Formats: sequence, C-alpha cells, structure tokens
Amino acid sequence: MRLVSLRHVQPGMKLGRTVFTEDGKVLLGVGMLLTERLIGGLERSGIDSVYIDDPRTADIVVEEVIRPQTRQVAVEAIEKTIKQITNSNKLARKISLKEMGLHFQRAFSSILDDLMLNKQMVGHLTTISTHSPSLYHHSVNVAVLATAVGMSLGYNRTQLMQLGVGAMLHDIGKVSLPEELVQKKERWTEEEREIAKQHTTLGFNLLRKQHDISLLSAHVCLQHHERLNGSGYPQGLSGKQIHEYAQIVGICDIYDSLTSPRPWRKRYMPQDALEYLLGSGGHLFEHTLVNAFIKHIAIFPIGSSVVLNTGEIGVVSKVDPDYSHRPIVRILKDGRGNDVHTPFDLNLKENIKLFIVGFEDDELFSLGGMSEDTPS
Repeated sequence: MRLVSLRHVQPGMKLGRTVFTEDGKVLLGVGMLLTERLIGGLERSGIDSVYIDDPRTADIVVEEVIRPQTRQVAVEAIEKTIKQITNSNKLARKISLKEMGLHFQRAFSSILDDLMLNKQMVGHLTTISTHSPSLYHHSVNVAVLATAVGMSLGYNRTQLMQLGVGAMLHDIGKVSLPEELVQKKERWTEEEREIAKQHTTLGFNLLRKQHDISLLSAHVCLQHHERLNGSGYPQGLSGKQIHEYAQIVGICDIYDSLTSPRPWRKRYMPQDALEYLLGSGGHLFEHTLVNAFIKHIAIFPIGSSVVLNTGEIGVVSKVDPDYSHRPIVRILKDGRGNDVHTPFDLNLKENIKLFIVGFEDDELFSLGGMSEDTPS
C-alpha cells in the first residue's frame, strides 16, 4: 500500500483504504477499482490523495490507530450536535442538547478503547487516517493526537475523558459564527479573523451549560488558542493560567491544521509543522508538552513516497520510533527515475550516507508562509 497524489492516480488502480466524506460517510470502500468517473468524484470532494494497493508494496500495511467505524461514530456525533445547535426550533434544540454530553462521552469512549488496544501504535503515530479540512474529521484527529499525548503523560481514564471530549469539541463554537464566514473558501481578512476568534467563547458558553460535559472540557474550548507568552486569545492568559489540557489541544490543533489542505493552500509537510512546533517550545507552549507531542509523530509516515539524496524514489515501509527521521524505505525507482526490476528495502539507520530529501508528490505540499496559516 502506498499514498498517491490524486493527480497521479490512474483508472484501474485499486483503492487501499476507505475514503470518507467530510461528514463521516463512506465515499469509496477498500478494494474499489478506480475509474475516471470515480477519480473525478474524489477531486470534486476535495480529496487530494488516496492509498493505493500496489503489488510492489503489498506487504506495507498502513494500520489505523482507530477503527473506521469508531471514526464514523465520532464524526456522526459531531455532525448531529451541530445540527442540534443550529436547529431553528428552540424547544427541540433545548431538548436534544440535553443528550449532548452523553453522546460525546460514548463516542470518545470508543476512541479511547481503540487507543488503549493499540498502545504500541499510539507510541508513535505514523498516520491518523484522515487529513481533511472538515471540522468533523479535524475534531476527531485532534482528539486522537491529544489522547496519545495524555497517555504518554500518565493520565488516568477520567483525565483522558476530560481531555478527549474537550479536544473533540474544541472548535464547536465555530457553528455559531456567521455561515458565510465558516463556508468561505478564501483566506480570512483581519476583520474576519477577529470575528472568528469569538468561537472560543461561544463554544465555552455552550459547553459549560451541558450537564454531562466536564467544566475542564469546556475550558479546553475556551483556552486552546491561549499561548504561554500571553499572545493568545480570548483572555490573553499566560504561563500556568492556561490549563495543561488546553495547551495539549492547542499543539494538536496546530499540527493537524498545518498538515491538512485548505481551499487557499496545500498541506504542509509533517517535518515543517514539527519544526514550527519545536520553535514554539517555551514560547507558545510548555517545552515538555511539545516534546511529548513530537515523540508520537512520524516525520515520514508509513506508505508515503519519498526521494533520497541519490535521486532514488521509494515508499516508507517501517518506522523506528527512536529514529523516525531514518525509516526503512522500499526502493521502487532508481536515481534516473526508472522502475527497478526487483524492489528492495533500504534501512536508512544503517546507511548513514543516505537520507530523505523530500516527498515524491511535491504538489501535495505548500512551501513557505507558515506563520500566516496557524489556526484561528
């Protein structure tokens, strides 16, 4: 299995992993033979890459840290809540929102159970399945990442539930923003950005009224854009005034936002996003929390196509958590761009003169201007 840019996908290729719509429904299932019509549908849905089954990489398995059905339940919980919040019938909205906390506890419990069963994978996340600009998938991704950090810090189940539910709901206030702002496909103006900042307070005011949602989870929503040096919002808190949960979610929010495409830009490379976070340690976030996060992220995810300094092109087949920058690479093309007759594995940890210089599908990634693209 390997990750392929949609621009390089050809009719007849077989899908290696399920593709979801932005609201969590299955768009195309595993094993589907792609046609021109299906590829066009993926493009219209905003999908920029898919996993493809390839005989040369058949033994490379990109495992999902949470099951597809677990993700689907979580995404549907978020979608249902948004529909409840925006219901024009005030009485129906009030009655349905009483169940909100319970729905999210159940959805996150499934996520937590999956993560507990996959502790080895959680120890070093090579993929979290979906990089989508959708609020639904972003919320689930941030919850998975934040929980992995919480587990590494030794949080108990109650703490993980508080952190995880807060992470799933960190952006819920955005549904109360003007619809034209949320749906806008261009970069926000400074005036629009100031309006968007209200989502932290709007979300907190909603969550703190819910019986089954911890006040700490609500404070994650309120504080996830606060920064250690006081430069954040909405209150300009600094240092220990910011809850640890909110800092963790802030870190995960930035990473997932930067490594997911936006209508006005492509995704950033994982190493670029990690470099940004490394530079934020002790400045925007606590060093210990940034380091705890970075320990869980593979710079070169399994299944991604990479280019070596020799010009050879291959697919990352295995990642050693202690040497994530030097994975094992399945070589598919030689330095001249020709297919190799018999693909072979190179362990970059044992070949110190070899190193990865980038990804094959450069068109997937945006370069430069990252400071302007941090989450609002």
